[in-house]
Amino acid sequence: MIGKTIWKFRIQKLLGVGAFSKVYLVECTETGKKYAIKMISKDRLAHDSRIRSSIDREVAILEYIDHPNVVHLDCTMETEHHFCLVLEHVDGGELYDYVEKLHKNLTPGQTVDEMLIKRLFLQLVNVMIWLHEKHIVHRDLKLENILISSATDSDVPVLKLSDFGLARVIEVDNPILRTRCGSEEYAAPEIIQNTGYDGRKTDTWALGVILYALLVGYLPFMYNPARGEKVSHLFYRILSSSQVKWPSEWTKDPSRSISQEAKDVVNSLLTRQPDKRIDLTEVKKMAWFNDCDLDVDMA
Repeated sequence: MIGKTIWKFRIQKLLGVGAFSKVYLVECTETGKKYAIKMISKDRLAHDSRIRSSIDREVAILEYIDHPNVVHLDCTMETEHHFCLVLEHVDGGELYDYVEKLHKNLTPGQTVDEMLIKRLFLQLVNVMIWLHEKHIVHRDLKLENILISSATDSDVPVLKLSDFGLARVIEVDNPILRTRCGSEEYAAPEIIQNTGYDGRKTDTWALGVILYALLVGYLPFMYNPARGEKVSHLFYRILSSSQVKWPSEWTKDPSRSISQEAKDVVNSLLTRQPDKRIDLTEVKKMAWFNDCDLDVDMA
């Protein structure tokens, strides 16, 4: 595909490969503007109703919403063999890589910049409050589905939510969902237990996982297949952990310490009982955010 032109878009390079799609960086031959094109095989769409449903949902939701912290859908188009989503090109990579680099670059004795983390995380809190007010739940929030944009003069990167293939519009009077979906490391206890779940509450749990990773550099719940561990070990940790553990608790290294106010936010998000889990609108009232602009977005 590299070097080919589809309609007015010249394909420059492959950006990523998903379970049923490929994403390419393209340039518009008319304007020179760059986009990301997500290409899905029509054959897969014709033979897999779940993929068809996922793409239809993603397009419908992205056409309905417009927010500075959500990847913008420019248009859709079709070729002989592919259905394509032409998306805003976000040039800074995934939050996953940003977090890895952020913590790798810490010098001995240096603590993570909690003000930076707060300003990043508030973008996610605000966009999720906005989506939930529109009765949209994402259901696949994770570091890999949050992109970094450098298109700003601010010293804080702009975050953009992507991949709305599992997103749903919920009924306010009956918000309980049953489909088990999303990434295992970010799964809330009620998803694991197959008891039915409110997607707003499971999104909130996933934000807690993301905040922990921003602060510490890795996820709070993991398993290691190389040691013979299975997904069941991961699920046991999620279900049995009354509170997450912090690196300073076992390393005794002050450079790994996190403020108690930050820990309180994580613990409020990662509350096992969904009915006791904090509402996102209440998160910004917590002490950790007292010195921050609560309405930050990067428009």
